[in-house]
Amino acid sequence: MLPLTTERLVLRDMRPDDAARVAAYRNDPEVARYQDWPLPYTEQMFLERMAARGDAPFEARVAAGTNLAIEADGRPVGDVYVQVKDGLGEVGWTLALDARGHGYATEAAAALLHLLFTELGAHRVEASMHPDNVASARVCEAIGMTFEVWTKQNFRGRDGWEDDMRYVVLRSEWEAWTSRPLHPPTEVSLVEITPDDAYLWARLVTHKSQEAFVAPTRVSYADALFPEVIDGAPVVPWLRGVMADGERVGFVMMAEVTEHHPYPYLWRLLIDRMHQRRGLGSRIIELLVAHVRSQGHDSLVTSYEVGPGGPAPFYHRMGFVPTGEIVDGEIETKLTLAS
Repeated sequence: MLPLTTERLVLRDMRPDDAARVAAYRNDPEVARYQDWPLPYTEQMFLERMAARGDAPFEARVAAGTNLAIEADGRPVGDVYVQVKDGLGEVGWTLALDARGHGYATEAAAALLHLLFTELGAHRVEASMHPDNVASARVCEAIGMTFEVWTKQNFRGRDGWEDDMRYVVLRSEWEAWTSRPLHPPTEVSLVEITPDDAYLWARLVTHKSQEAFVAPTRVSYADALFPEVIDGAPVVPWLRGVMADGERVGFVMMAEVTEHHPYPYLWRLLIDRMHQRRGLGSRIIELLVAHVRSQGHDSLVTSYEVGPGGPAPFYHRMGFVPTGEIVDGEIETKLTLAS
């Protein structure tokens, strides 16, 4: 079954001549930050692990848990961990600092899931990580895994007991993820949310790591029912569901212009995890701009928090410009509409 080849990578058995490279990146403080291997990590440790592996067949090594090298352009850039036994699998990844930012971890992890579900009989695959390891959480989300649990101090790290966060995907969920639509939709529209279908819109969810930047739909419902008072008056919410080619894919909520609130404000924008990266965000902004124009307004305001995976790059691409104001800890931006 090895090597595994992807568009840019090769996943292969580790070799003794990988020792220096592996020791170098595993001793990097940034790489080792959320990992549990002993420090300093020496070439001898790597070689001893290679010797303990021996010549066992791949299936036997996977049942016990094994690491594979990640090669890019013929050079090791990291490694992945894989284990599956009795249908239960586990995956993990480590990348050298100079190999980050290219999507290698996501590409390698996706190949591992394919191997586990199609060749090695996995029913369920999980990945565990430190709760502060947002980069690994985003890799999990990019390959179809979802947040399952946050456990308190169940892992002994280098500095004592630590919390642990786990992502999981079942075979059926992976099959749904890999068959989800990826093409830009033909038709996108904003529709009213009714008492009869409000619960269906509430089922739309972002990735777990995105909840720091956008609230779940149910929270938005509560905020709309009990709106915030700003400048002496409650804001007036305007809620719509987003349909794409006849399917529910997102949710938006704006604060309308009133005597006390002079600008239309984009309050919430949520795109379901199964429909992200289809160009929906820009289509939704276009529809909101058309709505704002129809009411005679010449700008649209929003605000966002800053952090890994946050929406700042998207809003900048759409033409929103920071106003210099900070609202409840968020950066306020304005899109000025061309005449």
